[in-house]
Amino acid sequence: MKPPIIIQLELKTKGKRHSRPDGEKQEKLRSDNRDVTSNPLRRECLMKLPCYLEFINIVKTTENTAEQLIKINHLLTKLTCSHHNSDSVQLFVQIHSYFYLKPDHFTLSSTLTACANLRQTAVGDQLHAYSFRTGLKAYMRVGNTVLSFYAKSNDSLSVQWVFSEIENPDAYSWTTLLSACTKLGQIDYACHLFNQTPRRNPAVWNAIITGCAESKHTEFALNLFQEMHRMGVRHDKYTFASVLSLCSLELLDFGREVHSLITKSGFLVTASVINALLAMYFNSGNVADIYEVFKEAEGTVYYDIAFNVMISGLASMGTDEEALIMFKEMQGAYLRPTELTFVSVMSSCSSSRVSHQIHAQAIKMGFEDYTPASNAAMTMYSSCGNLNAAHMVFERLEEKDLISWNIIITNYAQWKFYRLAILAFLQMRRAEVEPDEFTMGSLLASSESLEIVKMFQAVVLKYGLNSKVQVSNALVFAFSKHGQIEKAYQLFIYTSSPSLISWNTIISGFLLNEFPLQGLEQYYGLLMSTLRPNACTRRALLSFVLAFQP
Repeated sequence: MKPPIIIQLELKTKGKRHSRPDGEKQEKLRSDNRDVTSNPLRRECLMKLPCYLEFINIVKTTENTAEQLIKINHLLTKLTCSHHNSDSVQLFVQIHSYFYLKPDHFTLSSTLTACANLRQTAVGDQLHAYSFRTGLKAYMRVGNTVLSFYAKSNDSLSVQWVFSEIENPDAYSWTTLLSACTKLGQIDYACHLFNQTPRRNPAVWNAIITGCAESKHTEFALNLFQEMHRMGVRHDKYTFASVLSLCSLELLDFGREVHSLITKSGFLVTASVINALLAMYFNSGNVADIYEVFKEAEGTVYYDIAFNVMISGLASMGTDEEALIMFKEMQGAYLRPTELTFVSVMSSCSSSRVSHQIHAQAIKMGFEDYTPASNAAMTMYSSCGNLNAAHMVFERLEEKDLISWNIIITNYAQWKFYRLAILAFLQMRRAEVEPDEFTMGSLLASSESLEIVKMFQAVVLKYGLNSKVQVSNALVFAFSKHGQIEKAYQLFIYTSSPSLISWNTIISGFLLNEFPLQGLEQYYGLLMSTLRPNACTRRALLSFVLAFQP
């Protein structure tokens, strides 16, 4: 996407143009604009769009201007719906640059949606200003899209202002406002708005309940759900999914009551409700209830989704064999595994023989190019001890994300291929992928010399990762390992919220550098904190005792 400043300049430039020409002059402008080769800058921008040929075809083959805009609006909507948001914004700039094409409320609302998905606040602000200049803000569709844009940008003041500018807000306007305020923790103000809402339909109730759930105001959300039930307002799948997500182990009995209500209401046939029920019982570790819900979902149109949730949940519980059995049952039911299915199955497989079979099936079904599936395959092969296979998957993967790079770097580090880990990091930077705390943690743990540790410390500072406790722990460990215990201790002191791992690392560091008394002082500091020693701490203490023996 072009930088916001370019879009801003183009929008301003158009504001300075003269009124639309008529007759022969208009036809000449239309002809010139159809010939994109006459403007190299425009041609270069367009050629970067995947929709380039389709856009040019519309401009060249459609005579009527109104018909052109309808087709281009359809293309813009298609781009936004398929998550090509940057291309949507760029296409809007191209539409705007044509003298005879005038963006309408459909054009603007689609582009604003793309900006909201991109979190491009600067561009969205410019489009909002454009809606004022052109009068398009009067359309309810545009007003609601602007409202949604600021809600996704977590800008509550702008949300309230835009809402006040809408002459006759509809249900979508109210739900967007309520959802934004509750998600940002403005519960009192949201309640005030809720009481002013002209029609409290299920969508309005869902907005405030879901918002409270997402902002961790659990008790308030559950009270609202109970009030909704007492008032006889009909629940829907969104209500049930939101409430079930709040039912932790302590609220399991309440969750079972909601489960009973779901069964009576006939909502056990919807995917979101099935997922929420299974997730609730998985979080409680209640295997009997998990299989009961799965049995209730049998035969529904979302049975394949239930299989995916079961496989993923069983894998997360460490019951790998049960997850693989469920995968076989899914195939026996003639249900097509999805990308999520293979990600879950591969994450639970530690058998070298089975791993090759699962990966081969994923490739056969066309999932090799899906980055999450390939990442799961690399993790699977690593857990099986097959680094060569993991490396081959990595090399074949075209679209590598940060997780892909972290997996391969961590694998090299764990197998003590330190130079390969550094080389992979350098390749990652050439690919313009920025490291995170997991990248730096793996690299620091595998650093062979003090010079390399200092080099990676500079990288940590460059990307602002020094505030991450995982990175701080890795730096303390790395400096301790290379005899720089004073530097390690200094870093430990400046750790804002040291974890138990932080304390264990500095205690072990003092022992490693033969400073047992200082290590005991740190152990006393740990006891004075809110944290409690674990098995690693006790092993370190045992080493202290042995160090004092003659």
